Amino acid sequence: MGLEMWLIGLGMVAIAGFTRGFSGFGSAMILAPSLSLLFNPQQVVATVILLEITAGIGLVPEAIAKIQWPEVLPLVLGAIVMVPLGAYSLVLAEPNLIRRIIGGLILIMALLLNSGKLHYHQSYLGLTLAVGGLSGFLMGLAGIGGPPVVLYEMSGDNSAVTNRANLIVFFALTQSIALGLYGASGLLSITVFQRFAAFVPVFVGCLLLGRSSFNRVDERLFRRFVYGLLLVAGGLALVMPAT
Repeated sequence: MGLEMWLIGLGMVAIAGFTRGFSGFGSAMILAPSLSLLFNPQQVVATVILLEITAGIGLVPEAIAKIQWPEVLPLVLGAIVMVPLGAYSLVLAEPNLIRRIIGGLILIMALLLNSGKLHYHQSYLGLTLAVGGLSGFLMGLAGIGGPPVVLYEMSGDNSAVTNRANLIVFFALTQSIALGLYGASGLLSITVFQRFAAFVPVFVGCLLLGRSSFNRVDERLFRRFVYGLLLVAGGLALVMPAT
């Protein structure tokens, strides 16, 4: 792997870290498809989960006071049931198939969010559990449980502050479960930890910058930038030839 590829990877990590600090989500959706073009997708999934948990450590304390537990707990319960199935599928799946699944999911997520046409005024327990279950399965399979639950949260009537808090706590809980399952499956290799060690300083630095910019950056403009980035990353992961 050449130096230019590592620099590209670090650039994507920087953008992902800022995005996570600013919005409370989005880093895995940027990193999973983009880094899977540079490294083994199964190793990328494990690395992304480590970075995500690192992000959650600093963001969870402030989010606890703003979270809506009646909405988040059913999401978490649904996810807990399905994360093991997703993690088991990751071990068995062919790496390039994983990359293409990731790319397709990210494209769908970006297009739906950018459309602005999905909206609900009242959440229902059955739907919330189903969204949590789908998110948990994708968390285990590809490290990106974000698409279903982010779409669900952002289609409701919650404020941006509440959505951010809900997502931060949901991801912290489900990613911890996924990490334990990855460890039990042997996916947490030395290579994964080496890559994590190389990426985490840039990721955390940009996360802190994004966190401090939450009240100063134009949210609409930033969301458009993130949506565009997701479209590009998802499209590349979907159409790039097998490695």
